[in-house]
Amino acid sequence: MEKSYIFKLSGRDKTKVKNKILFLGRFVPPIHGASVMNEIYFNSLGKKFNVKKIKLNSYNSLEDMGKLNLNTIFFQVVGLIKTIFLLTFFRPNIIYFEIAPSGIALFKDSTYVLLCKLFRRKIIFASHSRGLSSKNNKDSKYYNFIFRKTKMIILSELLFPEVKALFKTKDTYILPNGIKDETSTHELERIISKRKKEKKTNFLFLSNMIEEKGALDVLKFCNIIKKKKINFNCFFVGVSLDPTFEKIWNKELKKLRLERNCFYLGPKYGKEKNKIIANTDFLIFPTKYKMECYPLVILEALMYGIPVLSYDTGAIKDIIIKDFLGYVSSKKTPEDLVDNFLKIKNKVNRKKIRKYFKDNYTADKSEVALNKIILKELK
Repeated sequence: MEKSYIFKLSGRDKTKVKNKILFLGRFVPPIHGASVMNEIYFNSLGKKFNVKKIKLNSYNSLEDMGKLNLNTIFFQVVGLIKTIFLLTFFRPNIIYFEIAPSGIALFKDSTYVLLCKLFRRKIIFASHSRGLSSKNNKDSKYYNFIFRKTKMIILSELLFPEVKALFKTKDTYILPNGIKDETSTHELERIISKRKKEKKTNFLFLSNMIEEKGALDVLKFCNIIKKKKINFNCFFVGVSLDPTFEKIWNKELKKLRLERNCFYLGPKYGKEKNKIIANTDFLIFPTKYKMECYPLVILEALMYGIPVLSYDTGAIKDIIIKDFLGYVSSKKTPEDLVDNFLKIKNKVNRKKIRKYFKDNYTADKSEVALNKIILKELK
């Protein structure tokens, strides 16, 4: 390991860290949990270390995710060549590797791991999804070799069962997600004042429009509260990835006669998305997605002081640990979501929720924790 040195630059003492990190992972575009966190961590590590990155995802849209074609193969070959070049001439001290959990994506990632092992580089894996300890993986001599003598970063202690077949506790770090704070206390007070004048309760479903993420359960939830004479709107925001499911969702919308209450707005990003979140009263996220871990959408809601109604999937109950933050349903039914909503609907304290976010889930806290892990592994 190379040591750190201090140089004088532009008349001021500046620390130039000579430790080198090669960062492999999925990067924006497209926008999803892993790619967003990888961008945050790459930029953060670049402030203290000499960091190079290799983008592992050849797709630039969620619609193309998982497709295998000539472009994918070409991208893989080019990526492997870049990796060999950087391992040879950049000579990183540590490989930070955001690894796919299963299937073809994991096999493709494993070819990069083999190269890093060939050059005897220290590897720290990061898992942003579930499925790594699937029966096929843990029973495979190949994958046991791939993960041998490496470290793993997971998002929550609740997710350790996802990796325990391949990693010991002593080789595992816990690093929760954190996001950039994109509002302010003053702005929140303005939003609260505005929302008090509204007669309707605004619900928001913010995710990909697929069945496992809970878009149909939200319609069922809306149908129940409509029968209870609650005045509301529910907005659905996200990419529609499956035309068949889109037809099913629209059919259910009409069947339940919710056209005047429920609205699909399509995908929204940046300021446009934040404006929708800010004007929301409750985030409703009944996900049963088998890969779900630590959804950033929940952190985005907390950032704006919005309570969350969700299902006990992945590590969600490790985020919503207090009743004032919302409720996590273990029953995983729309009826239970309604019961939970009725418990909290008149007790919402947006300032308290935002304070909890500021104390626990800002990106700078995650960045500090990651830097501590890297420094520990460099010793």
